[in-house]
Amino acid sequence: MPGSDYIEIMGPALAAGLMIAILHAPLGLEVLRRGIVFIDLAIAQIAAFCVVLINLWLHEPSWAIVQIAALFSAVCAALLFRWVEKVMPREQEAVIGSTFILAASAMLLVLADEPHGGEAIQHILVGQVLFVAWQTVLSFAPIYLATTLLWFMVPRVRRGLVFFLFFGITVTASVQLVGVYVVFASLILPALAVNGMRPARPVRAIVLGMTGIISGLGISMAADLPTGPTLVFSLAVVALSARILRASYCRKTGG
Repeated sequence: MPGSDYIEIMGPALAAGLMIAILHAPLGLEVLRRGIVFIDLAIAQIAAFCVVLINLWLHEPSWAIVQIAALFSAVCAALLFRWVEKVMPREQEAVIGSTFILAASAMLLVLADEPHGGEAIQHILVGQVLFVAWQTVLSFAPIYLATTLLWFMVPRVRRGLVFFLFFGITVTASVQLVGVYVVFASLILPALAVNGMRPARPVRAIVLGMTGIISGLGISMAADLPTGPTLVFSLAVVALSARILRASYCRKTGG
């Protein structure tokens, strides 16, 4: 592949992946702290299901219509999960997991008779980040910039209902760029890698997330492998390597 073509494909994919890694890492730490690991899968699947419905009901809907519909569904899911957290906290994770299964099954049902249903499902689950255009990246960039600044500069967005709404907005954008699987992996795996560390956990998680995204995209391009699954495994290898190195260091230092 000529160098110019490589940069043309890799540039927007890398920009999208790094935007996601920077925001998802601290979000993942909060998800782990709250013990609601499956919330990202559930909200991502609900938003994805809504995107599928809009594309089935409307012929070539505009980008704005798709975003409004997906965001509305994600906000509704966020409100539901916040209510569950208050009313039945012990069963919260079970409800979130069940919601994910229902949304995933609903998507399979509505696409069952569609000629390109399998392709649509694959796109939702593993994404097509290598086919993302600069226009799409720039359309989502203000969302990531605003949410990242709010997360680090306004701590109250991490509490109560605001967190759930904040999370819903972020995941709605991310699932359209990289798919459900990469959304989950980029949220949870870097957070798991640094879980238990005290100093600079968000920064370390961000570095690990960015490392996983960059290496995954590079491997996918070089080996001509499906990008979504490659990113998931890349993030997993980076996270596992970090945990092993940390354990080895602790054994040597007694820390």
